[in-house]
Amino acid sequence: MVLQLSEVEAEKFVEKVNFEKMKRLVPVVVQDSSNDQVLTQAFMNRQALKLTLTSGKMHYWSRTKKRIWLKGEESGHHSLLQNAILDCDNDAILFKVQQIGVCCHTGQETCFHNPIIAEKKLAVDAKILERIFEVVVDRIKNPTKQSYVSKLHRKGEDAILQKIGEETTELVLAVKANQLEQIVHEATDTLFFILVLFAQKNLRLQEIFKELERRHQEKTR
Repeated sequence: MVLQLSEVEAEKFVEKVNFEKMKRLVPVVVQDSSNDQVLTQAFMNRQALKLTLTSGKMHYWSRTKKRIWLKGEESGHHSLLQNAILDCDNDAILFKVQQIGVCCHTGQETCFHNPIIAEKKLAVDAKILERIFEVVVDRIKNPTKQSYVSKLHRKGEDAILQKIGEETTELVLAVKANQLEQIVHEATDTLFFILVLFAQKNLRLQEIFKELERRHQEKTR
């Protein structure tokens, strides 16, 4: 869930931050909450921090342009706020985000992509569902003309249910035909439209996880 604080809550957090050590700026580290990958390092002034906390999207102070900029203001690759953590001296902040698209202007997922020793690429796991779900929620909350999710949401619940029905039928047909690659494809489509339905109904993805956990505990007691 995207973290958005009220003006009062945001101001309380801002007041804790020591901006004086770096001429009214504070260094920030941004980490992908889906896989713990460090995405970038930047700077904020008081206003950028408050905008970040109240909007739920990362804002920074550009030392080059001498202005506040919204991450993704041109590319659409926003960083959706999940948490903000102060360090022990209150003069640096760690932000955990769900990243839409790539983070780096070079097209890389992270700005830190020049290791001395080559590292293995992070394996994709179930956390990708959470990342995609946050993107879906954002596309419904902040619709764009280019977004398929925004267009589908505007068509309403029946249109979403129709897509779920179509993809479920295609999944069944793929299974009956033993088309393994197509099974994966149709199952992915079905899951995607279920995510859209949950976002439209203001249900959280965690509700599925909780229900799975409840059933698991019940069956394994």
